[in-house]
Amino acid sequence: MGGLEINDNAQVLSVRGEPIKGLYAAGEATGDVHGMVRLGSVAVVDCMIFGRIAAHQMMKN
Repeated sequence: MGGLEINDNAQVLSVRGEPIKGLYAAGEATGDVHGMVRLGSVAVVDCMIFGRIAAHQMMKN
């Protein structure tokens, strides 16, 4: 599907696979494994979960 690659903490990864400090992503901006199902309701759940994870990570820093 393409998009930004993120880790479990919603941090955007560089081409070397390392987190880019201060850059987080969630939802349709990220690549994922759901394929065509993302066009249905799965993308909403991704947005909610990884958006929440990103917010918690930003609050830590």
